Amino acid sequence: MRQARTTLFLLIISIILGGVSPYAHATSAVELTFPDLVAHAEVIAVGTVSDIYEQWDATQKVPLTMVTFSDLTVLKGNPGPSMTLEFVGGTRPDGLVMVISGVPHFTVGEKTVVFSTGNQRDFCPLTGIWQGLLRVTTDPQRGEETVSDSFRVPIVKLQDGKFVKSSSSAAPPQETMTLPTLVQAIQQELQKQSAAHS
Repeated sequence: MRQARTTLFLLIISIILGGVSPYAHATSAVELTFPDLVAHAEVIAVGTVSDIYEQWDATQKVPLTMVTFSDLTVLKGNPGPSMTLEFVGGTRPDGLVMVISGVPHFTVGEKTVVFSTGNQRDFCPLTGIWQGLLRVTTDPQRGEETVSDSFRVPIVKLQDGKFVKSSSSAAPPQETMTLPTLVQAIQQELQKQSAAHS
């Protein structure tokens, strides 16, 4: 179950020590369409990060970062009133910090939309790694909650099954997708997929 974590840890150590090709330095993931993101997620929930803590997995010899989400609005799955996702990475007993490129970082108090797959099984329990996290902020001008990707790039709309993101700051401002619009799109996609399997 955790063999993939051990393999990943050894790969990272090998990279640090120079024992692996320089082309192996980045985390990669297949780009997922919106329907794929919804279909592959075991849990989809809107929630607020309420706790972050680290622990050492002595069996697998890897640090883990546990991120707890509370005040959940669950759209898929059944995580309960809160859920804790387990990410490989964090501080080792010797003080070194293990960071995996592409795995998002969280802040207590931030609101998110989480698409989760492989919790306590994969090194990153987000569907499509960074693709499985959307960040929610309040637009002060509109007074509405809006959605951005894990890198905080605003999402404008869904088009042809993909998120359309805001262009550069030199372009005219685009209206960012609201959280209720995203939630409705997820619900519609879940209904469509359920009907297709009936």
